Amino acid sequence: MTTGDAAHGKALFYGDGNCSMCHMVEGRGGRMGPDLTGVGGSRTREAMIESIRDPSRRLAWGLAEATKEFPQEYESVNAVTADGKKLKGVILNEDTFSVQMMDSGEHIHLLEKSKLKSFQKSRESAMPKYNPDVLSEKEVEDIVAFLATVGAQ
Repeated sequence: MTTGDAAHGKALFYGDGNCSMCHMVEGRGGRMGPDLTGVGGSRTREAMIESIRDPSRRLAWGLAEATKEFPQEYESVNAVTADGKKLKGVILNEDTFSVQMMDSGEHIHLLEKSKLKSFQKSRESAMPKYNPDVLSEKEVEDIVAFLATVGAQ
């Protein structure tokens, strides 16, 4: 079993892998995706690899595997405002009348549902599917090795 190079994985996570654009670890990184602080103590190596290869699997309709680290709320949402502005992001809060969403630039939008032209939730993750042209299998192993050290104590 390959364990990966955690130091190289950390460099990839915060660099060319672009993981930290959406994911935070120990207060550093983006907020669009789940905070991965502690993931090493709660997820197996295999589960982390699966989440990288097929990020939408955990969001499949009816799948009841939500955990503190990976809540079901990380589904994508598309909205079109009354003036035609298209927004895509994740839901932060929602009630019967309004929705608070964050777009990929981490801008927060408070929208009244009655004033939207359209509002659609998607069980497709905003995280791109695994592409070997972007990350090699070895690089995935390295990122997972880094994540395995985060919160593993």
